[in-house]
Amino acid sequence: MTGSFQCTDSAAAGHGLMLLYGGFDSSSETTAAIGHEAVAALEAVGLHVEWDRDPGRAITVTPLDWRRRLVG
Repeated sequence: MTGSFQCTDSAAAGHGLMLLYGGFDSSSETTAAIGHEAVAALEAVGLHVEWDRDPGRAITVTPLDWRRRLVG
């Protein structure tokens, strides 16, 4: 859970949102394929994505206008 909190804290600070991903079989080929699908889906809805196609690196959505959820 610590990694996900670090990712959201970074996004809230204006550094973009890092997305971690992977396949169930832990192969780099599966992980890369999932990364490509995630990037295509994010770009299809108009988000800017930074990813060097390395299955060992996170996908970053940036710039990101992070807004706190209103309670109530």
